[in-house]
This record gives sequence, structure tokens and C-alpha cells, in this order.
Amino acid sequence: MKKLLILMFVAVIMPLTALGQTKQINEILDKYEKRKGVESIIISPSLLQIASTTDVDASTKDLLSKITEMRILNIKAGAVENGIPIRLSLRKELDGLIGTDMFKRIVMVKDGEETLEMYTTSTAQGVLLFFTTNPSEFSVISIFGNIDKTVVNAAMSGAIKVK
Repeated sequence: MKKLLILMFVAVIMPLTALGQTKQINEILDKYEKRKGVESIIISPSLLQIASTTDVDASTKDLLSKITEMRILNIKAGAVENGIPIRLSLRKELDGLIGTDMFKRIVMVKDGEETLEMYTTSTAQGVLLFFTTNPSEFSVISIFGNIDKTVVNAAMSGAIKVK
């Protein structure tokens, strides 16, 4: 009976923890997108829904149905606030969040002065995060939704383009 209660507790708490991580990421991105020198793109659930009804193949429709929102922040190297590069402040906040047990790094690719890192939450309902860093800019790409192996594989194979 105790095991059953523990399993039920974990089943209830895990989705709430993932939602908390998603909320924290959104709060960080909301805070930085309002700053001067930060470019922001938000692809809403409505646009993703429209895209999934267009003439696309079944695997693309399935992939789009799992993604609830995409957000991109791009910060140029020269963007500074209070004498501190914005890209460093943002990276520090995100590193604090991804340093928790809820995130795991899937891949890191270093090509000369450019680095691409990909992180995901430990639960399916969550987020897929990309960080791209090079001398001229820092970008954060976040994909929210049902992040299962098909979404991760699509991102890694190029079906979801991250640049």
C-alpha cells in the first residue's frame, strides 16, 4: 500500500515539476526579451496549429502536434546593461536552472568558435533548450511541449532546424 501511495504521489508531482521548469524558463526569457539589443521571436500554439493543418506529411503533423510553443532570443555581443554583457547575465541564469536534476545535456558540438548545446527536461512534458554561442552572438531556442524521443531525434537530425 505504501508503494502504491508513493507511486501515485510521484505521478502527480512530476508533471507539476516539469510545468514549474517551463514556467521558470518562460519567466527568464520574458525578462530578457524586453531589453535593448535582444531580438525575440515567439511562435505561438495558434501558428503551430495552423502549420499542422497545411499540406505536410504525417510525420511533420505528428511532430507539430507535440510542440506547444517555440521561443528564440538572440543577443548580440555588444548588448550591455549596467556594464554587464546581457548574454552573460542570461547564460548565468539559464545555467542555474539547467544545473538542476530536471535537465540533462543531450549534446554539445564545438566547431571553431561556435558552440551548440542541447538540453532537455527529464520528463516528457517539458522543454528542449538549445544554446548557440559564438563571438558575435548568443542565442537561446526553446521548444515547449511533449518532448519525447521523436522531437529530440527530429531536432538532432535537422527536421527541426536550429541555427
